[in-house]
Amino acid sequence: MAGGGTVGGGGGERYSWHTVEAWARGGQAERIGAAGGALAAEARQIGERLETLHRDLTFMQRALALTPGRAFLRRLLSLSTQVRYSKASDERLLASLIAEAQSLDDALYVLWHPEAIEHHELRACLFHELLLRGADPDELLPRAGRRPDFRPGHWSGLSWLPARLAEMEGPDLSAWLPSRGYLNSASGSPAPMKSPTPVGAAARRAGGAHRVREATPAQLVELIGRPARDGRWCDHEARVFALDEPVTARELPHVVSALPLDCLRGLGERDRFEGEECTLGTVWLTLFMTASTGGIGSPGVHGAWGRFSAWLALSGLCGAEYPEASAREVEERARACSWYRFGADTGWFRNEVSDYGIAALSPDGRRIAVLAATDAD
Repeated sequence: MAGGGTVGGGGGERYSWHTVEAWARGGQAERIGAAGGALAAEARQIGERLETLHRDLTFMQRALALTPGRAFLRRLLSLSTQVRYSKASDERLLASLIAEAQSLDDALYVLWHPEAIEHHELRACLFHELLLRGADPDELLPRAGRRPDFRPGHWSGLSWLPARLAEMEGPDLSAWLPSRGYLNSASGSPAPMKSPTPVGAAARRAGGAHRVREATPAQLVELIGRPARDGRWCDHEARVFALDEPVTARELPHVVSALPLDCLRGLGERDRFEGEECTLGTVWLTLFMTASTGGIGSPGVHGAWGRFSAWLALSGLCGAEYPEASAREVEERARACSWYRFGADTGWFRNEVSDYGIAALSPDGRRIAVLAATDAD
């Protein structure tokens, strides 16, 4: 063993490594084991104390972020600097809390004041959190200023996102964003289908007559499944299929019901399969809520990274893949697709409110991409 040090024993005794080595050479296994056991107990106590400290520090930051006023934000920035590299640091959450609770003027203080410049992640996330809550992007950027999610020599996926909300991201997004207090919070989940239409056995058989081929490269699995992974949902499936002959948007429900999807395995002719056409805005909101608010027992990745996650999934579903495609290209391609949401009575779907399947049909009718997600064990 290079160098030297000390280890602890029962009753607070400390022993040099050379002493322990002498015990080992002398065959004193029990003595070494006892000293090791005392160390393990001490480490467990320290770990428990650290967990308590991290939890308390996290709450202190939450209280500062949620209390309106410049003085609270100054203290927040100072405290966040002190705990930056600990488990008590979550600048994504703090950005979301600031955007929710603080006035725009005070939020802009965090975004651009010299005292906040070193808080790169906080500022990058806050820019997008404020956009999501309806702030005018012209007010967020100083004249001739650089977006806070752009840093020389540092790539952040947030900088790929548009500096303004796309039409599909609004205008009633604020109704879906979380509402937090000092001790509690409330957030929604993906909305259920509005008027699902059953797909009967004959239509499913007709859909099954279309020849489909698996066309799911690994990068598309990553892109399409990103919201469910970020939100730590219990299970999800991301698949892409190529069709020998084009199908129409009207035929899409029939073909989807017959796809060889894990989420539809065991679906019988008498079992429920239903769905509805949906807008691009509904799709984006579903993806955003999946990632940003998280599944059961998960806080999600909050607004800024939830926005990024939704755009990534959209790029994979529509076939304009990140990062080669720009955000504008993704939106244009997504608008040209036909979108369908579905659910079914299978062992995979638990038929909870949050379960869903989304299918995208390419403009030429020869590609179907699917994301299915469930948040039930």
